[in-house]
Amino acid sequence: MHTIHGIALGPGDPELLTLKALRILKEVDLIFYPGSITKNQKKSFVYPILQYHGLENKELTGFFLKMSNDRKEASDTYAITAKNIEEAYRSGKKIAIVCEGDISLYASFSYLLKELQDLELPVSLVPGINSFSLGASQHQVPLSLLNDKVAILPRVKKIQEITQYFQEFDTVVLMKIRSGWNTFYTDLIQKNWKYYYCERLGTNEEYITTDLSTLANREIPYFSLLIIKK
Repeated sequence: MHTIHGIALGPGDPELLTLKALRILKEVDLIFYPGSITKNQKKSFVYPILQYHGLENKELTGFFLKMSNDRKEASDTYAITAKNIEEAYRSGKKIAIVCEGDISLYASFSYLLKELQDLELPVSLVPGINSFSLGASQHQVPLSLLNDKVAILPRVKKIQEITQYFQEFDTVVLMKIRSGWNTFYTDLIQKNWKYYYCERLGTNEEYITTDLSTLANREIPYFSLLIIKK
């Protein structure tokens, strides 16, 4: 029996994954990859990365999740996928499960990992580059220096949340900003903070800016984030 590998593919640029990740992906027989379902359309952010490395010729199995706050259906998908992984594992196949970004940071893989652990299957994880590290690099700005403190906040809804964290932190990274963007955008542009906006990092549609006024009429995509510094 072989160890099941959880592999992080990075934020979008197909060359931003580790040598170890690529080696394992080339060695395995079967790759499970995540995707989403929006308006009955299946789409996978990571599939093009697999294609880039010529891995589409391997056996690939997608597991797709509806974009919803209802976790019941997602939990069922993870449970079914884990059972499928177990079946493939018992048959002797070498298996990898991939995910976007880093495998331990807001990663769908973490829910799948819990299912695999409950099934007492051997799993090894390969970490990767997260989106805000790439964002800081693209903007050529440090996330932190010396004793700077960094806060990572998902799905912020109000400007008060950000202001509160700036009482203790020097840099705030807002993840999954689309859901609350319209409620705090006008307050943001009135603050004397430094902004580093990023969307679709590492892809051909990448867009970054430090001028929030350019975003007034922009549709904010799911894959977007904002780095804020005092």
